[in-house]
Amino acid sequence: MKDNNVDAVHLGNGVVLFPNALNMDWDWVRDTTSSLIASEWADMYTPGIDPETNEEIYVNKSGYFYNKESINLMPKRASQAHSNSNPEIIQWLKFMEDTKNKYLLKYLEIFPLAYKCVWWKVKGHFLEYNKDVYLGSHSDISADYIYGILEPKNQLALRNVVTNLVYLNDSVDSSEELDGSNFIGGSHFFNYFDIEYKPKKGDILMFPSNYMAAHEIKMVLEGKRYSYLGWYSQGTPNPAVHESVTDPIKDPVGAISDTNIYLPTLAEDFRNYLLSKGYDEHSDKFSITKSSY
Repeated sequence: MKDNNVDAVHLGNGVVLFPNALNMDWDWVRDTTSSLIASEWADMYTPGIDPETNEEIYVNKSGYFYNKESINLMPKRASQAHSNSNPEIIQWLKFMEDTKNKYLLKYLEIFPLAYKCVWWKVKGHFLEYNKDVYLGSHSDISADYIYGILEPKNQLALRNVVTNLVYLNDSVDSSEELDGSNFIGGSHFFNYFDIEYKPKKGDILMFPSNYMAAHEIKMVLEGKRYSYLGWYSQGTPNPAVHESVTDPIKDPVGAISDTNIYLPTLAEDFRNYLLSKGYDEHSDKFSITKSSY
C-alpha cells in the first residue's frame, strides 16, 4: 500500500480530484470489498410500511425507506467493516483513513474556511453497484423529513461538511475492455455544476456535502463498481438521534472500531502542512487556524 502524494486537481465549485492518490493490491481490494458487502447485505434492510401510502417498503438501519420494487436497483453497502477483527483488514482501513486525512489538508489549502467547519470524521463504508444499479440525484445532507410523520432516527448525515470517496476499480468504455475487475458506466455526475467524473482506481474525490454539490451515480451498464465513501463533519453529537463520536485520545481502542472519530490533531496537522508549503504564521490561511476566543 502506497500514498502517491499527488497534487489536487480542482474540477470546479469545490469538487477536487486527487488522481492516482494511492496504490493497493487491487485484486485483493476488490475481493475483500465484495466479501464484506455480501456479509452485511442480508441485514441492511427491514420490510416495513410507508406511513403516507401504506405501501410495502424497505427501511434501512438509519430509518430511511425505499420502494420495495426499487431495492435491487440500490447500491449494496458494508458499513460495519471497521468492527472487523482481521488484522489485515484493520491495517488496510487504517491506511485508507490516514491517507484521506492527508489529502484533506490539501483540500483545506484550497478552501481554508472549510477548516473551521470540520470537527470529526465519519470513517468510510463500502459500496457495490451491480449491473443496472444507479443512485439518483441527492445531496449528502438530505434529511428526508416530513412534518408530523417522519423524523429520521439517525440524523448523522445532517452533520456532513466534506464528502470523500476512494475509488476501488475502473470505469472503461467498451465490453472489449471488461476483464472482471472493471465496469462500464457508473460515472459520478454533479447536477448543478455539470461536472462528470469517470472513476479510476486509486483516485480520491472530495467535494462539499451540501445541496449545491448534489450528485448522482449513473447506471452501471456492465460489471461491478466499487468505492469507499466517508465524510468530514461538524457539530455537537446528539445521542437522542443516534449521533456519537469517539475521542481517540480518551479512547484509543474504541477509535479503532468506531466509525465517528474526533480529529484532535487537525489544527496542528494543518498548520504544519501550511508551513511545509511555504506559508508563514502571518498568512491568511494560517491565521484561519488560530482561535479568535
